[in-house]
Amino acid sequence: MLDRLARTVGGHPYGDLFGFFAFSHGWTWAFWGVNVVGGLDAFGAGLPFTVLGGVGPMLGGIAMAYVTYGGVGLADLRRRLTDTAWLRSSWALLVVGLFPALVVATGLVIAIATDASQPLDASELVALLGDPVALVGTTVVIVLVGPLPEEIGWRGYLLDRCQRRWSALASGLFVGLVWALWHAPLFVMPGYYANFDYSPTPIWFATSIVLGSVLYTWLFNNVARSVLAMIVLHTSGNFAGQVTEVPPVGEPIGVAVRAGLVVAVVALFGAGSLRRTGSAPEPPQERSVVHDPGG
Repeated sequence: MLDRLARTVGGHPYGDLFGFFAFSHGWTWAFWGVNVVGGLDAFGAGLPFTVLGGVGPMLGGIAMAYVTYGGVGLADLRRRLTDTAWLRSSWALLVVGLFPALVVATGLVIAIATDASQPLDASELVALLGDPVALVGTTVVIVLVGPLPEEIGWRGYLLDRCQRRWSALASGLFVGLVWALWHAPLFVMPGYYANFDYSPTPIWFATSIVLGSVLYTWLFNNVARSVLAMIVLHTSGNFAGQVTEVPPVGEPIGVAVRAGLVVAVVALFGAGSLRRTGSAPEPPQERSVVHDPGG
């Protein structure tokens, strides 16, 4: 079936992207749409549809890795999911600490620039640190709900295909846009954000994801395309957002802090590859039946 899909999408200049979106957005929205249309609680009666929908990017990443690169693509994806070489580089500190640091920076700006009585509420974090079982359980749930299934798609497949066409900056922005759009049904799905005690404002949420995607691309290109590193990065960001809370004024301030870092990264590393030296790392060679956008 996947070989037939390769022949179907291979001749189209954007077939690799459309094939992935059929899984990431088509599959996901079909299942999530059941909850939205049926009014099912995301973590109640609608839980099976929430879970099945959430694996869309992962299915797209795996299927399209084979469609685009063949068996070598699956081997490359497996290697990037298990290789820990990036942990021995200085980039590991940024992978683990970048988004928590941005949360702290946002709290500092709120404290300085506003009259908010509590710039950053970390009471949930403090409670979790005192309960190791709950800490581990929360972390595992966070990994399974978002970072693991999503990163196999967004950075495991899609970002590579974009960087075959465009600069690292443009690719990061594009992935961020489709990533933000992917979340859209969650804003109208009963019970989803309510179960996380988190109700983001859509415009700030989407802008934050788009800017964050550029930072993901920066780190991705400097850790040899490690998907495992991206899962850790995604987990640290989601965890920091889950266990801390800022007042409503903090949303635009958080976006501004993130935007400032993106500008600094682009200025220091260049929009082309977001690396000090060299081009963006290359994925495997495409199969002969697949259009090569870089050729």
